[in-house]
Amino acid sequence: MKKYSDYINNVSGNVLLGCDGFVDEVYQIVDVRQSLTEYTAMDNLKEFGELIVQRADGGVGLEIVPKRRCSGGFTPNTGRVAAFLGLQPTIIGLYGSQDIDPAFHEFKENCNLVSLGDSAVTLVFEFSDGKILMSALKTVADLTWEDFVEFFGAEKLKDLFADVDILGLGYWSLTPDFDNFLKGFMSQVSDNKPPRRMFFDFADIKKKSNESFLKSLDLVKQFNDKIPMTISLNEHEGAELFSRFGIPFGAEPALIASDLTSLRDEIGIDELVIHTPHFAVASCTADGEGYALQTHQKNVIRTAGAGDTFNGGYLSASLGDLPIKERLVIANAATAFFVTHATAPSKTEMLEQIEKGTDK
Repeated sequence: MKKYSDYINNVSGNVLLGCDGFVDEVYQIVDVRQSLTEYTAMDNLKEFGELIVQRADGGVGLEIVPKRRCSGGFTPNTGRVAAFLGLQPTIIGLYGSQDIDPAFHEFKENCNLVSLGDSAVTLVFEFSDGKILMSALKTVADLTWEDFVEFFGAEKLKDLFADVDILGLGYWSLTPDFDNFLKGFMSQVSDNKPPRRMFFDFADIKKKSNESFLKSLDLVKQFNDKIPMTISLNEHEGAELFSRFGIPFGAEPALIASDLTSLRDEIGIDELVIHTPHFAVASCTADGEGYALQTHQKNVIRTAGAGDTFNGGYLSASLGDLPIKERLVIANAATAFFVTHATAPSKTEMLEQIEKGTDK
């Protein structure tokens, strides 16, 4: 624990994340209503799916109950972990065109929050074991690198990218101009002092064609010599990635880690990470491969944003010289705390979560 304590209590660095922004409107689905004020929520995602299949020839009428309205997307959910660890990340996205939407007020003091326009909206139907997200993407999909440049101007753009330690970009599957954002980011990165790592969440790669996917991967590969590149995926995205390269996706973390090394070499980037509710695995050029088990959380109160929180923990753990397993342990702890508390952990809470719940 001393290794984790020394790192968490002294972590420092400049984090820059772009360029999305969603307001999540989160609902529960009513299974059985006992009275005007009491009901039993539909708690299992698989059972919900089976209900849809059973009634596929007719229709399904369901009652929904609002749970919360909150921030969503790569930039706020990933940046939250860094913010709670005292890093004051810069997050650039769509948080409101006139005023900052109340969903993002929590970031006004602990982040450098820069809004480019109005948020997209995601309807979230949350279960204890997963969630369904349906997004109206127009504002995110319409955002381009040209808009980004026009908003800041040449001088401010140069200052923005100066002295960045970790640079993050998401989500590829929801951002039509992703490749131009990547090229634009690279055009601003200093050759004298580039970031120590660039971090990607591609999100649902199944949504876009293999041709588009391979084109973007090749672009990431081209810049890997300038900045070491990390791509992080959840278990479903990881399985899809493996299938696109003809590799079976197993259930054993050690085997997945080994296959990740082969896949990373074939793609030609520095680091690949896959996270699941039970374990996380990674393969990195410098550190080799590793995995960390995760105690499966039972008292889950929030699942939307769990993957982004893992990413926030992992990139925060990548600001120093921690070995690969320790980085995964910190990321696992951030996720475990988030799904059971609906927020990111403080430094003290992070250390407590590592001590009680993760494979150290």
